[in-house]
Amino acid sequence: MDGYTQSKQRARLARRLTLRAALGLFALLLFLGSALCAALFMLWLGLGQGFSGQWLAAVAWMVVGGLTAWIALRMGTCLFAPNPPPVGVLLSRELAPSLYALVDRVGSDFGGVRVDVIWITGDINAAVLQRPRHGLCGRMETHLLIGLPLTHSVSERQLGAILAHEFGHLACQRRALAAWGCHLRAWWFRAIDHCIERFPLGGALLDRLTLDDVIQAQALSRIEEFEADRVAADSVGASLLAQTLLEVAARERFLRCDYWVKVMAQCAELPRPSVRPYRDMGLGMVAGFLPSDQRGGCLGEDCGAEDGLHPSLIERLGALREMPALETLVEDSVAERHLGPMLPRLAWELDRAWWSVTRGEWRQVYRRSRTRRVRSVA
Repeated sequence: MDGYTQSKQRARLARRLTLRAALGLFALLLFLGSALCAALFMLWLGLGQGFSGQWLAAVAWMVVGGLTAWIALRMGTCLFAPNPPPVGVLLSRELAPSLYALVDRVGSDFGGVRVDVIWITGDINAAVLQRPRHGLCGRMETHLLIGLPLTHSVSERQLGAILAHEFGHLACQRRALAAWGCHLRAWWFRAIDHCIERFPLGGALLDRLTLDDVIQAQALSRIEEFEADRVAADSVGASLLAQTLLEVAARERFLRCDYWVKVMAQCAELPRPSVRPYRDMGLGMVAGFLPSDQRGGCLGEDCGAEDGLHPSLIERLGALREMPALETLVEDSVAERHLGPMLPRLAWELDRAWWSVTRGEWRQVYRRSRTRRVRSVA
């Protein structure tokens, strides 16, 4: 599929899904308003029956009105669920001027795309998130999420290729009103998910009615990824983009299948880890990452296809018509070049967040392992 046809198909799908999202949200809002009006009317009838001495009818109207009001309130929490804010360590322009300058420089190649805030996360990934300032309303803000593991894995040129892909999304698919269309679609799917979770009976029907929307949204997401790759390749070159995609996939596989496995293996022997994973990750990348062990694995795993939203690495490299080799070492990584003085603080924040999530499971495994050892000795 050529770029023009791909863009037309993406625009058509986006318009259709945005319209369906707007109609769906309006229908939910109409149902909510009707339920609230019905609840108030029934409560008013119950009060009237009580004043006239008909207590049985009054109680019945009050119970039904209260139940309807409860359903309306539950529906309201489903409908007015704001887009959650980014999770990570906020990095201000004052703390990382060189990184912001790099981001602004790449953004200027895509029609002046400007990032409001950069967040450092614990994933080996980068993403652009657009959300209204107040969750559901307000000025549309652009947040760039960059994983600390990613900064240890790529050079400045490679990060530029990754940013070109992310800004390709903004330039082609999220500019002006299209950003609000994306917001409406995300809001609609978020409301559906909440309804399915909180209203099992009606949620099952809603799930079936919106299945086609989900399928089309998956198709739209895949097209958007290919389109963003095409735009990024036009900006930084297909060779650099393909090499970066393979590099990141290989290092993600190393972290998932080697580094984190070794960290978590300690829970059978120690009540607390002997290392701080994010603090020691840069050294772990240098010491443990072997390109010859990872290239075939990350290509064979069909990385990225498991969620149905993103094309696999093989598909993306095929679309770029590139099959690059892995580098043995990333010299002058983004972490060293742009985050050097802040690395200890960023790592400490991410290590603390990781331990707060992992602590319960870690100690549970440690206690079970210790109990087994004591019984074996006895």
